[in-house]
Amino acid sequence: MHAIASIRSQGPSPARIAARAVGTILPMLGLVLGMAPALARAEAPPRVSAATTMEQAGMVDIRRLVPDMSQEIAYRGSDNFVGTPVEGYEAPRCWLKRDAAEALARVDADLRENNLRLRIYDCYRPTRAVAHFVRWAHDLDDQRTKATHYPALDKTELLDGYIAPVSGHSRGRTVDLTVLRCDDRGGACEPLDMGTHFDYFGTRANTDTAEVSAEQLANRHLLRDAMQAHGFSNYPMEWWHYTLAVDGPPGELYDVPVTAPAEPAWQAELDRLMAPYDGDVPGAALLVLKDGKPLVRRGYGRADLERETEAGPATSYRLASVSKAFTAGAVLLLAQDGKLSLDDPVRKWLPSLPQVADGITLHHLLAHTSGLIEYDELEPRPYQGQMRDIDVLRLLEQENRLYFEPGSQYRYSNAGYALLALVIERASGMAFPDYLRTRIFEPLGMHDSLAYVVGGPEAPRRAWGYSRTPDGWTRTDQNHFSQILGDGGVYSSLDDMARWDAAWNDDRLFSDATRALAFARQVQVSADPEPTYYGYGWRVADGRQWHNGESIGFRNSYVRWPEQGLSVILLSNRNDPTPYPTAVQIGELILRERGVADP
Repeated sequence: MHAIASIRSQGPSPARIAARAVGTILPMLGLVLGMAPALARAEAPPRVSAATTMEQAGMVDIRRLVPDMSQEIAYRGSDNFVGTPVEGYEAPRCWLKRDAAEALARVDADLRENNLRLRIYDCYRPTRAVAHFVRWAHDLDDQRTKATHYPALDKTELLDGYIAPVSGHSRGRTVDLTVLRCDDRGGACEPLDMGTHFDYFGTRANTDTAEVSAEQLANRHLLRDAMQAHGFSNYPMEWWHYTLAVDGPPGELYDVPVTAPAEPAWQAELDRLMAPYDGDVPGAALLVLKDGKPLVRRGYGRADLERETEAGPATSYRLASVSKAFTAGAVLLLAQDGKLSLDDPVRKWLPSLPQVADGITLHHLLAHTSGLIEYDELEPRPYQGQMRDIDVLRLLEQENRLYFEPGSQYRYSNAGYALLALVIERASGMAFPDYLRTRIFEPLGMHDSLAYVVGGPEAPRRAWGYSRTPDGWTRTDQNHFSQILGDGGVYSSLDDMARWDAAWNDDRLFSDATRALAFARQVQVSADPEPTYYGYGWRVADGRQWHNGESIGFRNSYVRWPEQGLSVILLSNRNDPTPYPTAVQIGELILRERGVADP
């Protein structure tokens, strides 16, 4: 105690208080608020870095990696053991060293698979904040928070057991947090009962205490298991306290204030472009990837108007014709595996087609040059029930005509991609949804993605489709074409689409030759306003690759600028506006910025 008092009397800066006090105070303290045990064993006093910005300190805002991370930063406000905002907290944000932030993002992703997620109370903590704690501990007249934070202790005991002039939080790899349980749609999240609130001083806060119920103890262990799986270790005096284990010395301390990250120059314009999707309306999810890392990853508006469920990065959307890249990719994988050839006549796999289809190959189906009659022209009216891919084949079996000679023209064909789904089934020996799951989704870790079949597994945390009417927004989620899978039946989320995007940049699924085929200019689509071509499941123009998707209640766009390493994915659960112009504007906005940094 005396050592702390003598330091305060000299009036140095908070950072110097932390640095100079370590050598004399640490041996007196066995229990440290926010300090990993390794710190108490340090042989040399830690150094306070000269860094003045988060960038210099090597910190990243956790919301750069998990934009919807739940945060309740206690020391920014007054609901904490000090009872006032704490020095150094200029914004309610969580900053961490990148390795710790990435590990924490993985923990959150794992939990979300079970309708759980993290809530953060504190992350990096400036040394001036720690000095504020020490000053508060010495002020024995200030007892405002005793009843809630240290009811069984005298304030004089806090310095001996819980508060010290050095915190592991100040190194940037320590976090205080809890777990939320959400409903089956990823909304309405509530904290699990841990037996105490955050920053409770007393043995009841010990992770393995016998003073809490079996359920509360199990909840603490759930958090511990999730954190330990990604390299974090628990400080056993505090159930909420975790530090990422790293090799070598623990590193220096920092005294950079906690601030909100500077908004990039393009942020205001992006917010303007996305404003139609925001608020109490059917919404959207936007992902902007630069060199495989998210610049933007967030939801807008509602995924479910009736239940007031907010859209988020984990929301699943019906991709509509953006699904064609998956169908084409599946065919290309079968060709890559030697199960079929793109030059195969379609009647090799679907011999029930009429003779007029003799000249049609799989290449023609993929490139929309088959000349097949579209199924919406052939359906009986009114159509009863749900049409499926096999029903498209049955309609075409009765139609002995084509729009044009195969290979002579381009005409976009949903029917052609419905037939491709059947070819995939016969070449692979698996149902189309099963082939996508086993050959694409599971290898890429796309756990929120599926080809949706009524009566089968539901898309997790799915958005419901809506259409604007004179009376407002009306749910229009399915029509009688919605069970045709090959042309538009895939559901996916932003996070899964990021994994799909990455697969077009490496060798996890596709060979170089296969990727080249997908993006090759197989046929010219138009010349105005720019020469545009179709590959296999992709539209292609100079410097850009994309596909749009429209079905009842959903509008989507996926645009890539491969040379710049930029992708924009905009998924929406509404029938307007058309998202492609917005996606292109967002991409061009980013590309105009010369100072776009890695997130």
